[in-house]
Amino acid sequence: MKLFFQLALVFALSFSFSCNLHYFSIANRNSDNSNTGEILMQGKIRFNLIRSEEAAKPNLYNSPAVEYELAKSKLFGLSKTSKLDLTYTTSTGMNHAGISALLFLLTLGIFPSFEESHSNVTFALYDRDSRKIIRDYTYPIRGRRIISWLTIPFYLVLPIVSKSFDGGINDTTSSASIRLLVESFEADVIKDCKENPELLQKFQTLSKELMEL
Repeated sequence: MKLFFQLALVFALSFSFSCNLHYFSIANRNSDNSNTGEILMQGKIRFNLIRSEEAAKPNLYNSPAVEYELAKSKLFGLSKTSKLDLTYTTSTGMNHAGISALLFLLTLGIFPSFEESHSNVTFALYDRDSRKIIRDYTYPIRGRRIISWLTIPFYLVLPIVSKSFDGGINDTTSSASIRLLVESFEADVIKDCKENPELLQKFQTLSKELMEL
């Protein structure tokens, strides 16, 4: 019996590194970036990015991966001397696999192990001089991680057809959710700037002050 559980553990660990499927959903997600070009004609929105450390251990959203994705943005530009500050804060909780993890071990990776995460990410844009919030955006995100041999066909196909799916070792290595998060942030900023041209002008003014230094 002891040997059986040792083998089960070895198999389970090997499966967990190759048979992960992640699904992420963002509440009230806005993905319409159709006005990006119009705004970019006036230059990128440049800001100094400040990450607020979460008390618990590092997680998917409170990580340099978010900064990397923002740096790739067509709409935003990062600069430590910008007069526009962007802070982002996170809170994350996990619902662990429980009984499904035990069944996963007993069936040598055939019965799926399920884990869920629930996070909130807030982006807040500040005027550096006045320290007043110009706009803030909060995104509730749910994540689901499934580990099983049965996920392999979905792992290969679903990330191709949907941005909400990804594979990886664990919840701290998947990039799909970060892409969704930044795309939603871009779309919301574009939407607000389109509805309020004075807001765009304020963002651009702060950016122009940076470029004239």
